[in-house]
Amino acid sequence: MTFLDVPTQPLLQISTELNQAAWDNRSSSAPAWWNTYLNQVCVQTVSPWLESELDPSIRTVFDRSLWQLVNGTALSLGSHRLILIPDKAIETSEFRVPQEWIDLPSFVGDYYLAVMVDPDDASILIWGYTTHYQLKTQGRYDADDRVYCLDAQSLIRDFAVFTVAREVSSEEMTRAAIAALPNLSTVQAEQLIQRLANSAILHPRLEIPFQLWGALLENPQWRQQLERLRLGQSTNAIVQLSRWLQNTIDEGWQTLESLLGNQSDLAYQFRTTAEMSAAVQRIKVLEFGEQTYWLFVGIEPEENDRFWIRVQLRSAESDAILPSGATLALLTTSGNEVQSVTARDRDNGIQLRRFRCSAGTQFNVQVSIDSIRFTEEFTV
Repeated sequence: MTFLDVPTQPLLQISTELNQAAWDNRSSSAPAWWNTYLNQVCVQTVSPWLESELDPSIRTVFDRSLWQLVNGTALSLGSHRLILIPDKAIETSEFRVPQEWIDLPSFVGDYYLAVMVDPDDASILIWGYTTHYQLKTQGRYDADDRVYCLDAQSLIRDFAVFTVAREVSSEEMTRAAIAALPNLSTVQAEQLIQRLANSAILHPRLEIPFQLWGALLENPQWRQQLERLRLGQSTNAIVQLSRWLQNTIDEGWQTLESLLGNQSDLAYQFRTTAEMSAAVQRIKVLEFGEQTYWLFVGIEPEENDRFWIRVQLRSAESDAILPSGATLALLTTSGNEVQSVTARDRDNGIQLRRFRCSAGTQFNVQVSIDSIRFTEEFTV
C-alpha cells in the first residue's frame, strides 16, 4: 500500500456493541466516566484501523486506569509513540492537549492525533495531527485547564502525509525538551493520594500544583492507587497493632529510638508529654506541604484480649506549635467520628483520649491540617 491509499481525514464507524458497552459503563464520576467513554471508543476503533492500514505491530501503552484522571491514550507504533486525544467538540478551531501528555517524561509522544467522537452518529473523525515539538514550542498554554492549545491551521489535516512523516522522522524533530519533575517521598505521595481520593473533587488534576500532580502520575503504583481509591476500592494495607507486640514494624512506621537516634532528652520529652505508658509505640512521619508532623500510636495489652490505645500528633520540631485548627480524629471504618481533638493557638501537640478495645476491632485515625487530610486504617 502507498501513502496515497490513506484517507486524508479518516472517518471511522464505532460498532454498535462497543458504543453501547462504553456508554453503559458508569462506574465513576461524570467527568471520569466521560473520559472513559471517549477513550474507550476511540482506542478500540482507531487502533484496529491503524493496525490494518499502517502497522500491525501497534499496541496500547497506557491502560484504562489513566482515563479516570486525564484524557488521552498512548499507542506504540513501531519506534514511535502516538497520543490519541479524543473530544466531542464539533468546532475544531484548535487542538487542546492535556499538559500531562506534553510535560511528563513517561507520557510524551512523537505524534498527537486530534480525534473527534460523535456518540449520536457513532463515528470517529481523525481531523489532524501534530508533533510534541510543535505543541510545546508553538502551542498556547491555558493555565486554567492545564492544556496546550494549537490553532487548527497549524495542524497537518491530510492524514495521508503521516505515512511519509514516519518514514523520514529521523530527519524531523518530533520532541521538545521538558523540565524535570520534583522527587516525591512516599509520605508526600500517600498524603496527596488521600487528599485526591475524595470523589467530591471532580477534577483532581487541577486540585494541586502541576509539579506535584505530575510527580504523582509518573509513578505507576501511585497512579493506580489513586485511581482505585477514586472508584471506591480500598488499597491501603491495614496496620495490625497486635503485631507490634511481637516486635513487628509496619512499612511507613518507625520506633521512637530509630526516629530520634541519640536525642535521648527529646525522646524522654515525647514519652512524658504523650503520657505513653503503652508497651509498644510507633511513629509515622507526615509531610503536609513544607511542614513535617509525627503521628504517635501506642498499644498496651490488658487481660482477656483487651488493649489500651493512645494516639497523638506533634510537630517534628520540638519547639514548634501545631497550626491552629489541626484536628486528630478517631473514626469508625464507615467514617463516623467517635472522638476528635483540635489544636488551639499555642498547642505543640494534641492527643485523643485513651480508648480500650478488644482483639479484632477495626478503626481509622484521621489527621486534618488546613485542606489536607490523611487517614490510616488499623485493626487490633
